[in-house]
Amino acid sequence: MTFKPAILCLALAMPSIAQAEFRLFPIVYEVVGVASGDVLNVRAEPNARAYDLGDLQPGQQTEVTAFNETGDWARVLWHGEDGWVARRFLQGIEQYGDDFSGMPVNLRCSGVEPFWHVEITPTAKFGFTEMGGETSWMPIERSTMSHNMYRSNYAFDTPSFTGFIRRTECSDGMSDMTYGWALDLLGKGNDDLWSGCCSTILPVVDGY
Repeated sequence: MTFKPAILCLALAMPSIAQAEFRLFPIVYEVVGVASGDVLNVRAEPNARAYDLGDLQPGQQTEVTAFNETGDWARVLWHGEDGWVARRFLQGIEQYGDDFSGMPVNLRCSGVEPFWHVEITPTAKFGFTEMGGETSWMPIERSTMSHNMYRSNYAFDTPSFTGFIRRTECSDGMSDMTYGWALDLLGKGNDDLWSGCCSTILPVVDGY
């Protein structure tokens, strides 16, 4: 496996004294600084008075797709919608990619109408499922990353598909979640094009 930093930062010079962070989302974080027996609230909006959607446990991982304008709150994927958590209780963790280019693995992707599902495992195995069908598993034979700066986009090959993974805000058209990865698949031999969104597969904590 190829390890990559969880947080990719670049300080950009701004006209004012303040400096803005440049980050490539999504980034996986874990909850820190929360006492045992306590929880980190997931809010509907980036403020402490917003509706409480649920809770993250100490040490639990979550995928962040954006910060608010002030950088105090992080937007996370939360059971079919976007949630917000206080950023000061988050710490980035190391993520790993495949051995070809560092392309992200451990992803779950899907598309709608027609419905399909893809899983990319930590060992770079690729599984494709059409609704009602069986999963076809195959190896990822190679991958490459874009040469453009600040563009962590990837292309990969399997025996049946050529795939393109992009860091971008993505909507599946059904839920209210803003995903951080988009996936396009081009079938080999039939030229079928499948498009959908992806999220990182995270450890389950208390059923979440």
